[in-house]
Amino acid sequence: MSSVGSTTPNGSGLGNTVYNIFVAGMESYCCVEQDNFSARFLYRPPVFSDPLFQNVTIGYVFAEVPRILNDLWIINMRATTLVAS
Repeated sequence: MSSVGSTTPNGSGLGNTVYNIFVAGMESYCCVEQDNFSARFLYRPPVFSDPLFQNVTIGYVFAEVPRILNDLWIINMRATTLVAS
């Protein structure tokens, strides 16, 4: 359950919230390779983060472009919670 997910408030027959769950088939999308870019791992030791050397910074950077090839292979399953009264 995500606060940024796709929902339809009061979308069910009982007035409950309906959640959209998108399922992608194997050939529905691809990832386009980026030219002249490679993944990088970022690490900053604690000596550079704060005066007490308590925090480190770790991250990564990469370029990826997902592209939908065939939207007929993407299905929207709709689900809701059942509240017993």
